[in-house]
Amino acid sequence: MRIARLAPAATLGLLLIAAGTSARAESPEELVERGNSAYEAGDYAGAAEAYRTALRYGVRDPIVEYNLGNAEFRLGSLGQAILRYERARRLAPADPDVRANLSFARSQCLDRVEIAPPPTVVRSIVLAQDRLGPDRQAWAVLATLWLAGAVLVAGLWRPGGWRPLHGWLLAGLLAVAALVFASWSVTVERVERTHLAVVIDDLVEVLAGPGENNPTLFTVHEGLTLEVRAEREEWLQVSLPNGLNGWVHRSAIATV
Repeated sequence: MRIARLAPAATLGLLLIAAGTSARAESPEELVERGNSAYEAGDYAGAAEAYRTALRYGVRDPIVEYNLGNAEFRLGSLGQAILRYERARRLAPADPDVRANLSFARSQCLDRVEIAPPPTVVRSIVLAQDRLGPDRQAWAVLATLWLAGAVLVAGLWRPGGWRPLHGWLLAGLLAVAALVFASWSVTVERVERTHLAVVIDDLVEVLAGPGENNPTLFTVHEGLTLEVRAEREEWLQVSLPNGLNGWVHRSAIATV
């Protein structure tokens, strides 16, 4: 598992975040570089601590999360590694290295949740949505609407007047804008509004209700990704992709 280097723009962002801190303290960029050096030297504990410290500055960068996931995996912390990969994927859903390492780490989990795979067309659409991301899709909607506006203005102000071609172009552009907007909405809902959590304890009992006095429905193990449905004080209602659901204590899982 290789580490990723910060791009110049990301480095500048980290330095701006560090502005105003003590001159004697390491900047986030320096911490990340120290973590990279420690990782390459085989000091995975030192690398993990440096990356975690950088993140405590408030940095939200998929490269740092990805590198921390690699360090945690090398340390044998499967749950923490998957948690970091999941956070990196949320920030950069199209990154192939993040997706590959997350898939490999998941293959090491004890739990195997059997669900029917989605049709090939659906998988292709989801992959395309992830590669584009919400931001690019939003810009595509705006660009298409601007083109539709240009066609409308050209048709109304053209010396020859409005022609059927203008109508077909306008209808086509509006249809494309509607489709991309629908894709953007689904992507935002799936990537940004779905609340995920990762099991970080070795074994967790999923209970029928929010409290220790409730019966155990089933157990889950470190590294399994769950969807958070509801919260009640120190308890979270979670569900598996196969539909099973129940309640777990907040301390047993970490939210993405």
